[in-house]
Amino acid sequence: MKPAHCKPNPTLAALCASVALLAACGGSDSPAPAAPPAPTLLTGVAASGAALAGASIVVIDSDTTTTDPAAVTAGTDGRYSIDVSALKVPFVVQATATVDGVTTKTVAVVPSVAANTSNTANVTPLTNAVAALIAPGGDPLALLVPATLGTSATAQKVSDASALLVNTLSTDPAIAAALGANFNPLTTVFSANGTGVDAVLDKLAIDVSAAGVSITNLAAPLPAGGVPAPVTLTPAQAATPAVVPTLPPSAPVGGVPTAAELAALGAKYEACLALPVAQRVTQDAAGIVSAVSPTCNFAPSDWKSNGRTWVQELGQFTFNRNTVTGAKVGKGLVVLALSAEGLTDPKEFKHPYCNTGPCVVVRYPLTTASGVAAAGDWLLAKVGGAWDFVGNQRPYRAFADPRLNRKIATNPAGAAPGNNADPFFFKDRFESQMRLIFDLNSPNTNDVRAVRFTGPGLPSAGVVLFRSQRCGTDDRMGITYQNGSTRLNTDNVTFQFWTGSAAADFILDAANLDGSALAMPTPVLNTTTASFQDFSPTAVANQVTSIPAWSRYKIEVFRYSALSDSPDEILYTRTNYAAENAGLGASKTWPTMAPAFVDAYLKPTGASAGEVASLAQTLSWTTPAGTYVGSGYLFSQNFATATNSQAETANHGLRTRLDFEPLALGDLSAPGREFAKVVAGTSLSTFTANSGTNPNPRCTSPNVVPLTANTSDYREAGLSFRGTDRKLYNAIWFWDN
Repeated sequence: MKPAHCKPNPTLAALCASVALLAACGGSDSPAPAAPPAPTLLTGVAASGAALAGASIVVIDSDTTTTDPAAVTAGTDGRYSIDVSALKVPFVVQATATVDGVTTKTVAVVPSVAANTSNTANVTPLTNAVAALIAPGGDPLALLVPATLGTSATAQKVSDASALLVNTLSTDPAIAAALGANFNPLTTVFSANGTGVDAVLDKLAIDVSAAGVSITNLAAPLPAGGVPAPVTLTPAQAATPAVVPTLPPSAPVGGVPTAAELAALGAKYEACLALPVAQRVTQDAAGIVSAVSPTCNFAPSDWKSNGRTWVQELGQFTFNRNTVTGAKVGKGLVVLALSAEGLTDPKEFKHPYCNTGPCVVVRYPLTTASGVAAAGDWLLAKVGGAWDFVGNQRPYRAFADPRLNRKIATNPAGAAPGNNADPFFFKDRFESQMRLIFDLNSPNTNDVRAVRFTGPGLPSAGVVLFRSQRCGTDDRMGITYQNGSTRLNTDNVTFQFWTGSAAADFILDAANLDGSALAMPTPVLNTTTASFQDFSPTAVANQVTSIPAWSRYKIEVFRYSALSDSPDEILYTRTNYAAENAGLGASKTWPTMAPAFVDAYLKPTGASAGEVASLAQTLSWTTPAGTYVGSGYLFSQNFATATNSQAETANHGLRTRLDFEPLALGDLSAPGREFAKVVAGTSLSTFTANSGTNPNPRCTSPNVVPLTANTSDYREAGLSFRGTDRKLYNAIWFWDN
């Protein structure tokens, strides 16, 4: 057949132009090219309860010859999608995100995928737990090595680990209902919206370590005196995933606040912080707050904490701080749920809400205007049927608080042979402490003569504090005995009225700066000597487990008006964080104080070793990444004599302190903010003002006393800072003679 002849015919012009592409207008029977195959995708949600908004998502496979795809960024809802067509299973997905200022790395293991379609692969603490159960050493990040991933992430191992986790979670009916039937941590579709699966993430604390995966149900209400009881999963248990430990059951519906209820309360907090200080509080020239604005007055009228009202506590110590101006409040999470205490002993303090109904501690994360992550814990209860801020309601400021301190000696010659040689007090060291505070500036305390603390880490008989004869700062009741007695050790008949001690820190254990154990002074108590009563007789071991987070302490109050061996009142308090052994200090990062400040203020020959009478001082430092200094101080003590109105003269320690506060969290310096009020615990009581050899009144000036070369003169400067784990630590430099 002759080929068609294309004539210049308008009707055929378009056709000829087209067919000219095919065999010179001659036509063809070749099939159309096949459509390219659909990509193989991983899609899912990266969340930790809150969506991991903006998370960097990377996928690594087990074949080193393939090219892993470039990282993608998750959306504000935590959703992501990434093409893995060129990769070979198994995969590991890692989400790196900053949540409320804290960087997190979470992984998920994908043992298999369906080709040429979309596959769900969530990245959450649950998938991270599954990864930990199959990873060498329990470290999910070890799976980022392709060879390790290939040998560890078999389909069977992942399936068993996932079943173990899900079966454990399902022992709590409330969690089982929220997860739904056939839940799979990796592949079940969900949204990070505070409901369903996401609500389960909110209520679980999941920690991974070489010991296994620890799971705590934060929504399980504790009985009075109880502490959260985690369950632990190990790789060995995955061999029989149907045999699982039982989680403590969650509170019934309404027993803890919902995500929406927490968000509404957090919004009130943020609205207050959005205002400048002058619009948040009314304060006088001395900085004393007398009122807060309507926007900041968002608690019930009967709110009380530490013996103070909302204005006295929040107005004076939070809302008047520039450091929180403009801070953003993150997603509030229940970190402790409490059953009704049900206390009946007439001597026991009974919280007006928590004794008869459930209460929760909620942690609200903050991101300051300077970009620093912080957090605050709030006690909530149901008021008029709705969750609200209520405060601890205690009539006094009293607490037990674990601290890990690092102390650096600036007088190394003090420990030299023949010059006050000492194996402990002149050494650089770490100390793990339990700070025991009963503040006599609280109302109705002038009749208090002693308090006794008992609880984890303390001697079973109890640590007893009395009013201190020393003049000065916040440590207004000093540790005197650790045998529980409120009588004189010399005769065990006369009641103790005051002490020469001022220490409020009970030392649990100590370590050298390399982490090795450091022997502590041995407590002595007999008919003639009471020494080192603020040191544990033996170092307290395994403090993370022996003194866990939310440990409960009993505080017994003894009054002059009764002079009884039985307490007149009983309070209870809880710690926020677990204690840590001193040796762990060597594995942490610490700030460094400016050498010029150390030389000027912490040496008797320094330019600022004399009396410090002005706030015009500056404290400077450097900090490791991920940490920040919240405050600093300069403390000094020397000894003097005083005579009371009865012409009785006695020696006493004179203690003074200047506090520093950065203008913004993250700053590397701070101006002087205020001098600590100088007052002796004994002088606050009408029962002791003129008794015995107590030379009251003797406190006149708040100025920091001079540092001299006299024996026992002492000065220290400290930085209170938050570590990368957001726990509170103290870095201290000191001169001791």
